[in-house]
Amino acid sequence: MNSMTGYGRADFKTKELTFTVEMSSVNNRFLEYSFRLPKQLIFLEPRVKELVASQLSRGKINLTINYEDYGFGIDRLAVNRNLADEAYKQLISLKKKYRLAGEIEIAHLLTIPDIFKVERINDLEKRLWPILKTTVTKAIETLMAMRMEEGNNLKQDILLRLNKLSRDIGEIEKSSPQNLAIYRDKLSRRMKEVLDNKTLEGARFEEEVAYLAERSDITEECVRFRSHLKQFIADIKKAGPVGKRLNFLLQELNREANTIGAKMAGAVASKVVLQLKEEIEKIREQIQNIE
Repeated sequence: MNSMTGYGRADFKTKELTFTVEMSSVNNRFLEYSFRLPKQLIFLEPRVKELVASQLSRGKINLTINYEDYGFGIDRLAVNRNLADEAYKQLISLKKKYRLAGEIEIAHLLTIPDIFKVERINDLEKRLWPILKTTVTKAIETLMAMRMEEGNNLKQDILLRLNKLSRDIGEIEKSSPQNLAIYRDKLSRRMKEVLDNKTLEGARFEEEVAYLAERSDITEECVRFRSHLKQFIADIKKAGPVGKRLNFLLQELNREANTIGAKMAGAVASKVVLQLKEEIEKIREQIQNIE
């Protein structure tokens, strides 16, 4: 189980070029990207994005690539000589026509568009991508190592809280018979009030008690709660992305806890149910950061 929080960095350096890749990630419902690449490498962004997506499934990813080229992939400066010749002739003609002083200099030609043009070396992508891929992959690996360590810390904390949930639901199950007795006593006192201190005897009273017993029985909720708890513990020990499934199971645990709370009576039982819901909320906060 991995966290979505992490940081990774990798460097590649030779006499001809330097790559520095920095990555960070924070929790997010989906996989989102924020890339900052030098303009020389913009054409490689789709391949970088594909590489990141093949390794990570959730989180907001911030990736920065710094690139220095000392001769490995320097673009070629092409000169449009025909245009330069024509421009030079026209400048000479204008100089004579308007009797302008001074000489025709290279600076005059530089002001004319398209005489000089930067052309990318045809095989630059083919040469650069294997190096960049290796560097980005190393950065991803260091980021994933941190996410894994953080995920393990979260798992240990959550497992302790799950054990407490198991103990709490056990206490609630033990208090179930007492819950019925409390309801029975409430019903008896209420009936006396309605009947002016007379008692409601016989089958009618037992029917009301049976109805309340059915309404206040929490057996099904406790069984479902333990089932979700068991599945939660199994999933949290699995490798790979489990955050969305754990979030779903936590919603179901919370649903059962709410139903149990609505059916329970008595100060002790209410206190335990409150503890149950508080622990679920603490786990929910942790789950938000799990991939």
